[in-house]
Amino acid sequence: MESLAVEFAGRARFVMVENDRDGEVLRSFGSTSLPTYIVYRDGVEVDRLTLNVIPLFLEERLRGMLVDASP
Repeated sequence: MESLAVEFAGRARFVMVENDRDGEVLRSFGSTSLPTYIVYRDGVEVDRLTLNVIPLFLEERLRGMLVDASP
């Protein structure tokens, strides 16, 4: 995630929410399992992953969604 955040700086924002510290935030997004990855475009949820995914798979999926993100 950190490498994607650097690569897409200015075009996408990555936010990590800590379960122990920000449980209310997690509940407000309907997150019931960890980790949960939610992708928004123009304020609308376009994808959600709620499983332990292989980092390469997650990176490829996110990269595919971000390639057309405009600065």
